Amino acid sequence: MGHAIVLGSPPALIDDRYRSRLYRALGDSEEAGSILPKLDSTQWAKAKSQLSTETQSELILQRLHWLVWEHKKAPSIDSLATKIDVDRGSLQEIISAYNDAIANGKEDVMKKEAEYCTPIAKPAFYNLDISAHLDGVQTVIGLTLGGLRVYGKSGLALRQDNTRIQCRYAAGRNAVGIGSNGYVSGLSIADRVFSGRRAGLHAAKQ
Repeated sequence: MGHAIVLGSPPALIDDRYRSRLYRALGDSEEAGSILPKLDSTQWAKAKSQLSTETQSELILQRLHWLVWEHKKAPSIDSLATKIDVDRGSLQEIISAYNDAIANGKEDVMKKEAEYCTPIAKPAFYNLDISAHLDGVQTVIGLTLGGLRVYGKSGLALRQDNTRIQCRYAAGRNAVGIGSNGYVSGLSIADRVFSGRRAGLHAAKQ
């Protein structure tokens, strides 16, 4: 499908990102702004056709809202840029580089897998704003990261002065761990198995 773009000066590509990294970009103060996937008419038709089969049930209503109401449509990239208040030259440059890589069989500039790259070429062109908003139809799937600081050899929770709180353990997503600064699938179960076992072994020896 098309690339997603962060509005800025100039606008910048963010694709290809793991979903949790994309959601982090939606709320990260350093990247706060609008996340705008760009699609042509072929990609748009495919997105609509896959709504009922390729979308998690809890996200269907929001995706339907985007595809029916919450989008911008234009006959050209330049006119789309004007509609969404993005520098036309920068947007054309980004999309041209993306399309040229596909046409010449080269690696995508953001290393998007070739099987997912299709040109943004056939009018009309569409823009979706998938940024997190406080109004409208919003669904953002996420989980908190980080937690209580713990002593590494036992899992005992630490006070602010780094002294250990006896008999009080923290494990899994309730404690600082590998997934505290970023998340990929499997980290939660791996972290809770390790940290829970560590806490249990220590408690059993007391």
